[in-house]
Amino acid sequence: MPTVVTIAAVTWLLIVGESVLRPFATALLLTLVLSATSERIVALLPRSWRRGKTITRLASIVGIALVLLAVGVLVADALVQLRRNLPLYAENLDFVLAEVQALFGTGEALTIANLVGQIDFQSLALDLAASTAGYLSLSFVIVLYVIFIFVEASAVGAKISSLSSTAQGEMRLRTIAGEIKRAIDDVLGVQVLVGIVQAVPTFMVLALIGVDASVLWAVLVFFFSFVPTIGTVFGIGVPSLMTLLQFMQLDTFLVVLVVTGVVQVFGTNILMPRLMSRSLNVSSLFVLVGVFAGGAVWGIVGAIIAVPVLTIAMIVCAKVPSLRPVAVILSANGEVPELVEPVASGTDPDPAGRAPGTRP
Repeated sequence: MPTVVTIAAVTWLLIVGESVLRPFATALLLTLVLSATSERIVALLPRSWRRGKTITRLASIVGIALVLLAVGVLVADALVQLRRNLPLYAENLDFVLAEVQALFGTGEALTIANLVGQIDFQSLALDLAASTAGYLSLSFVIVLYVIFIFVEASAVGAKISSLSSTAQGEMRLRTIAGEIKRAIDDVLGVQVLVGIVQAVPTFMVLALIGVDASVLWAVLVFFFSFVPTIGTVFGIGVPSLMTLLQFMQLDTFLVVLVVTGVVQVFGTNILMPRLMSRSLNVSSLFVLVGVFAGGAVWGIVGAIIAVPVLTIAMIVCAKVPSLRPVAVILSANGEVPELVEPVASGTDPDPAGRAPGTRP
């Protein structure tokens, strides 16, 4: 009963505090991604360079900036290519509209130019401006959160020391925090790997066929791979429809549809569940339930952070004796390894009469 009440209270809090908690959760996830990326970049440096914090931080910043710059340049070039070929797309769409009208026997001939002319661009511009302002404001809040999270991260060690009155308790807290960090890194690593597995073959087949802006579609497939279900639909539908729009050939469309479909199904339904279960020992069923539950509460952000949150919950429950059954249920095979309790040296009481492991 207390567990049910706790779950209900947490769900209510997440719904009521969505406007505050969702930007913070997004910033925390972004911070973890940047931290994991930074660690991978630092690992590429020579050992002698890793000793200085200034060099490692500079290398991380430069590495992340170069990656973002490269992606930005490729995407910008793809957008220019799309704009250059807009007349071709409009012509093909006019052909499709004509075929549909002939099929249904409509008397009025519609073209893309006619449809565009019926759009109220003033209202559209106002709605777009309002949405852009809202997203810019939200982005600013998220960036502030990220900055302050990075600043607060330097004080985590001191706070852990203050939370425990014994050296043994401090070691236990540090071990639990380390397990949580490693588990989250595993989650992010699996999602990045699945995104690459889905994006690279998509780019290859599109580039071989000659589809415009192949890099753009591959980049979008990678980022949408973090969003369950929606990402799969996007990864199959958008490249396939773009191929059909450009070439108007059924065989080419079917090739892209089959390849992207196989890639998406393999990455989402086979590779990700197997890697999640092996690296994190989290049940694939509860991963799926968590994703849909997170999406129902917080939308796309909730779906993305559901697996890391589920992993943290499982680790914490495994360390609390009364909640250990919950961790067993969430696990893939019922095996939840116990945290090895640190053994403090010098367990005999000292002359001052302090208990073993107690701080002076």
